Amino acid sequence: MSILIAAIENHKDSAIDDLCEKYLQRLNGPWKTTLMRLPAARVKEPEKQKQIETETLQKIIKPEDVVLLCDENGKTLTSTAFSTLIQSKLDTLRGRLIIGIGGSYGFTPEFMKMHTCIRLSDMTLPHHLARLLLCEQLYRAMSIQKGSAYHHA
Repeated sequence: MSILIAAIENHKDSAIDDLCEKYLQRLNGPWKTTLMRLPAARVKEPEKQKQIETETLQKIIKPEDVVLLCDENGKTLTSTAFSTLIQSKLDTLRGRLIIGIGGSYGFTPEFMKMHTCIRLSDMTLPHHLARLLLCEQLYRAMSIQKGSAYHHA
């Protein structure tokens, strides 16, 4: 079982990177989780940006992978429901679970129709914070599955 966080972003933030790494290290026991930064498209037209960034993510997806996309129009989940979703995906996959965080304009509508889409927050988040929130929620999801005291519901 492995999880790949594929984040479209160009700018590094060492403080956020350190916090994400803290959660990723905790996940590498039961859920081997890695982060891959994919370059954001540097074009002015939103539709072209969506297309390029969607194609960038598609290039790393293998036929046996399962894709979950983070999008502001995706389904809102509680931490417990997110934990259940992640575990159900991991229980049935043959490849990797790839969780994509899109660029400023997201992914193409066609690509989003092909995959499960979730919303990380009702608020708009900068990419770095979305990545940090996802890392923490993955750790929380694993903790829920293990029954640890990290999550108090």
